Amino acid sequence: MKIIEVNKKITKTANSQHVEERIKKEKKEYYRPMKGRFEFLDAQGGWVDFTDRPFPNEPIMQYHIDHGEICELPAGLVKRLNNTKKIVRGYDMNCEDPNKQYGRIPPVVDKISRVNFIPTEFLYQEANQEAK
Repeated sequence: MKIIEVNKKITKTANSQHVEERIKKEKKEYYRPMKGRFEFLDAQGGWVDFTDRPFPNEPIMQYHIDHGEICELPAGLVKRLNNTKKIVRGYDMNCEDPNKQYGRIPPVVDKISRVNFIPTEFLYQEANQEAK
């Protein structure tokens, strides 16, 4: 007879009061309004539609933003939009010796920004610097 005792992994969780305080703090940071200009670099002159629900048990928000529109968005969403990148794969045709790496042209991966949200405080600073 063979007996094997299998124990489940014990997960350590924070107390609910600590979690609620942390979520409240994160929501406050996320929903801080930020005004600025939206640029959709993939299709200039176009628009972008997307949905967002950053925290559980909240309604789903639908966004429709045109290129060049000045709008007010939550700071957390702005942070995520500015980190949106697309990957463009290609080959390094300017490589001196293509046989150096396994007898083929080395692949190159470029990350290109898709959208930008420029806060108005930076827009005003740029305009003041150009005027000087």
